[in-house]
Amino acid sequence: MRHILSEPVRLKAHGVHVTERLRQRGASLPRLPRFDPEGWELVSAEVRTDTGKWVKSTWRVRADGRDWWVVIGLGNSLVTVIDVDPWRRGRGEDIITEGSLYARVDAVNAELMRGV
Repeated sequence: MRHILSEPVRLKAHGVHVTERLRQRGASLPRLPRFDPEGWELVSAEVRTDTGKWVKSTWRVRADGRDWWVVIGLGNSLVTVIDVDPWRRGRGEDIITEGSLYARVDAVNAELMRGV
């Protein structure tokens, strides 16, 4: 995942869902769309189980004295933002960090990165 989003980038905040969430949650518009992997912590990456390819990822960033999960989709698009408690880690029962599916996804994405 860090190979795909390895450089600072301006996230695109288009669409009704994300613009409403930004407004409703009082999100920091100057800060949250400016992704920088140096100051953001990867929470999770979502992949397709049939292909092993990346779909979206969730990152933690602190902005305006609050912790945020920022979900980034394909094409550097901002999917949504969630105001979270500092202790929240996103390690639910559906999150895997090892095993055969994890190894398959790692192999698929390593191959994709070699082709870049």
